[in-house]
Amino acid sequence: MTEPLDLTVFTLGDSRKVSTWSNVPYFFTRTLERQGHRVQRVDIGPNRLIKLAYDLVWKGWCALSGSGSKHEYFRSRLNQRLTERRIDRALERFPRNHNIFITFSFGAYRQQRPYSLFCDMTFEKHIHYFEDRRVDALEAWTVQQEQRNLEGAQHIVSLFPELARELVGTYGDRVKYYGNVVNMEPGEVDPQRLIAEKAGSREIVFIGSSKYVKGLEALAAGVNEWNARGRAPITIHVIGMQRNELRSAPPNMVFHGYLDKAVEAQRVKYYDILRRASAFINPTPKWGSFSASCEAMYLCTPVVLFPYAEFVETFGAEGTTGEFLRDGSPADVADALERLLHDGQRWRTKALAAHKAVEHFTWDRYVRSFVEDIRALRRNGKPASVAA
Repeated sequence: MTEPLDLTVFTLGDSRKVSTWSNVPYFFTRTLERQGHRVQRVDIGPNRLIKLAYDLVWKGWCALSGSGSKHEYFRSRLNQRLTERRIDRALERFPRNHNIFITFSFGAYRQQRPYSLFCDMTFEKHIHYFEDRRVDALEAWTVQQEQRNLEGAQHIVSLFPELARELVGTYGDRVKYYGNVVNMEPGEVDPQRLIAEKAGSREIVFIGSSKYVKGLEALAAGVNEWNARGRAPITIHVIGMQRNELRSAPPNMVFHGYLDKAVEAQRVKYYDILRRASAFINPTPKWGSFSASCEAMYLCTPVVLFPYAEFVETFGAEGTTGEFLRDGSPADVADALERLLHDGQRWRTKALAAHKAVEHFTWDRYVRSFVEDIRALRRNGKPASVAA
């Protein structure tokens, strides 16, 4: 039997809570423990009271000055110093453990301790991709901190293939991409049975917080176009927002707000909606709620999305798992839904393809690959698997 590892996992929030950062720390640490490894959990999330006061003043200044900076308390020098103290204490308590940071914002390079970084996107990439601009002076300091963390890491894991390739160009074969994950508890899904149960459903689901409100606006306009065409009535379930966040929403959009998977009734409701839905749709141009779309696909739900880069890199440009949007206009959204729902056989083919595309995205497989590279790092000084 392979000896279990002793690991210290640093997370921005409590990794025992499924709501922390898109469920990733919860499933990652749970799976490590289920596989027999000894995990010390360290929450390095910012102090809430200090964050509230700092961000209130900062956002007020930004409003007055017209600044669009993404600087906040979390990215401040004060938070950096306070968080480094917590990291130092944890490193002293568990000197023999391998350290894993589920963030690119912190590491253990100052203490010259071996560590892994595991995250989705660098701060610099976020600014360039979503805002199409250069970083400002305060943001540049954060970018430099992340670069120091990445330079000092022995093992860097990205959730997404395109970013992994970019990081390989700078950090070489320390960078790994193991595929992605479906953030669900292990369980059997009978795709043929589920497809038969939801075939012909006139229910569609949108999942996204208020940062996806532009996508919800595009969906509402598309649903109005659908209704104006006199097509068979459909119900749009909106998870993550309330109706008051989009007062122009048509009556056939049903708002459920945020559904907390840690609360049994809300978790059951969340997955019941996904199991009934004939389509998952999020017409946000640059990012269509990747994690939620994977959950939907696992439950045989074809997706309607823009072909944003990381989705295409992961699943291909052919649209086999659903329908791609072209411009997000009301007619475009309505046409995509019509293409998907009009032909029953086409829908069934895409529903099965959606499930097949993510059925291997298990946390068990993902963590085994992660652990294999940590073992190789301890033996040879570098990870074992092929670089991204």
